[in-house]
Amino acid sequence: MAYYNTDNHDEQIDRILRYLFDHQTTQYKRALFCEAQQQLHDLDIAAQYQLFALVREQLPRRAKLLFSAEDFRGKQQVILEVMQHLAFER
Repeated sequence: MAYYNTDNHDEQIDRILRYLFDHQTTQYKRALFCEAQQQLHDLDIAAQYQLFALVREQLPRRAKLLFSAEDFRGKQQVILEVMQHLAFER
């Protein structure tokens, strides 16, 4: 009998998406940065690909093309850089 992981990480993905795309104050983003970063690292590969697809849907056309051109590690790095920018460089 095959085992399938039914933990689809929807809540973690939703929290990361809200962190990236909801308009909140810099102080609020800074307070949630460590939690959001840890949630990103805790996602398995399938959940990260799901996150990448959902992030891609939210992007404007040119950003969508650039994001799509990145490999797996590049997409992870882009998301982490955006999270850091939202929390610390505004």
